[in-house]
Amino acid sequence: MRGQWQIVAQREMTERLRDKGFLISTAFLFLIVAAAAVLPGVFSGGTDDYDVAVTADSKPLVATALPTEDSDTRIHLRDEADVAAAEAAVRAGDVDAAVVVQGGTASIVGDRSVSDTLSTVLRNRVSTAQTVAGFESLGVSGTDVGRVLSLPPPATRLLAPDAVDPITVYLLGLAFAIIFFQIVIIFGYSIAQSVVQEKQTRVIELLVTTVPVRQLLIGKIAGNGLLAFCQVLLLVGAGVGALAVAQPDLLSSIPGIPTAAGWFLVFFVFGFAMLSCLWAAAGAMASRLEDLQSTATPVQMFVMLPFFATFFTNDPGTLQTVFSYVPLTSPMVMPKRVVQGDVALWEPLVSLGIIALTAVLFVSIARRLYENSLLQTGRSLGLRSAWRKVA
Repeated sequence: MRGQWQIVAQREMTERLRDKGFLISTAFLFLIVAAAAVLPGVFSGGTDDYDVAVTADSKPLVATALPTEDSDTRIHLRDEADVAAAEAAVRAGDVDAAVVVQGGTASIVGDRSVSDTLSTVLRNRVSTAQTVAGFESLGVSGTDVGRVLSLPPPATRLLAPDAVDPITVYLLGLAFAIIFFQIVIIFGYSIAQSVVQEKQTRVIELLVTTVPVRQLLIGKIAGNGLLAFCQVLLLVGAGVGALAVAQPDLLSSIPGIPTAAGWFLVFFVFGFAMLSCLWAAAGAMASRLEDLQSTATPVQMFVMLPFFATFFTNDPGTLQTVFSYVPLTSPMVMPKRVVQGDVALWEPLVSLGIIALTAVLFVSIARRLYENSLLQTGRSLGLRSAWRKVA
């Protein structure tokens, strides 16, 4: 009898790997995770180039770049004959904005809007040029004025330079929660559907004559669990790898990301083992695929309610700490705390221990429901009937 669960596990994995839908969904999730890590860095980086129309009167006001300007912002001036020509260029979309002088007053002209970055640069240039001209008219040399205006701005000093950006923590925590939620739901339903299909086609009656019921349960959980772990490993690796390539500064500024990813993989294994047996029991209690929704609803609530509860744990505090020890929420909350960097080594270990104890309880309950319901066909069993039924 030893090793029979391995045959069942191999059969479960083979069937899943032959499913094109599973392979396509895995590739799709991989691309989504990689894109989510790469695209923000792509769109946030690079140089901003702007074309600005000027006239003979306005060009001296914006021709000189200021020392305080961002080097990634470049202004290209385009000479126009007069104000009307400059406005026509803006209206035609040939330039992003225009700087014109009318009645001795300078103004920035846009079509429907002007970029905040461009508007700020142009305002600063015009204001500086007008200030220099004003002092020169009072007899102050342009060199002295330029020296004063070129003084560096005040430096920024952070009291908590190592603090992690809360938005980054929120996004990473959300990513961990979504991955855990999605994979547990997908593979949980796969386990339940596999059990129901075997009951509905009476294949289970042949299987139990050669394989003990307990070995069937272990094999189904092990086979689907291994595939689920490989998929999660692929997704986490894609996310961390994409961050390392596209946003290395972010990854180096938050050293807790790889550590949190490692802990998340460990928590996923424990969490999946805790919940997967309940999915198998839900499948055994149903006689047809149509009945699976009703028998699986309680298990769905065990996954969905903790997932939504994690949305209330964005900020460090008592609630977040408590949820990081609750077995149903800790796989999604503890990695977030690791990213924040305020977790001692013993805390994830204690949380894993609590999940393990809970898993022992869930497995004992699910095993009884599974064994008592597996060969019962004709109608779906309620929780009380499945518990009391003598195998």
